[in-house]
Amino acid sequence: MVIGMVEFEEELKRGEDETPDDVRKLKTWMFQEQVRIQARRDELMEFNHELMEIKQELEREKNALSIREEAIKKRFNDNEAFIAKKLKIIEDAYHQLDLDRKALECEKLNFEHERSKYRRQKMSGASTRSNVHSYGGASEAYDGTSFFRGVDSELALRKRYKELLKIFHPDNKCGDTKTLIKIQTEYDSLRSQYYEG
Repeated sequence: MVIGMVEFEEELKRGEDETPDDVRKLKTWMFQEQVRIQARRDELMEFNHELMEIKQELEREKNALSIREEAIKKRFNDNEAFIAKKLKIIEDAYHQLDLDRKALECEKLNFEHERSKYRRQKMSGASTRSNVHSYGGASEAYDGTSFFRGVDSELALRKRYKELLKIFHPDNKCGDTKTLIKIQTEYDSLRSQYYEG
């Protein structure tokens, strides 16, 4: 028979008057209580052990997630830096294209100015050279060296020739086949002079 804790304390108070049978019951109850407490302690220890294993597993998962998160952040930052570099390259390219366009427009305006200046000279009879080529019609005229005026070396000749091709090539907006033929003729003539000399 299992005796409750309160009953056990009462039995201890009456300890002097106890019969051997009651003492045997108390000893049995104490033994059973010790067995029950030990079993409960074992259960708690096992539960604690399971909790520790779960905690360790959670720690491992947390560490793995932290490593993965760091890798994702690094990849994201690398991608951001790569995109920023590409964007800078594109911006620089657009800026260079804009500068090239402005330079070409300026070159075109300068050439147009030179062309109109020569046209006025020809119309007023200021030119006395005998080698006159017509340009685009009777109202416009160029002498044989008008396209390559000021050229004093083969390198400068080639450079001017390339610049003129960029402006007057028929595929361009301002291109003109007749003018391109005149440029080609003049270029071939001057080039042969440099090769002979």
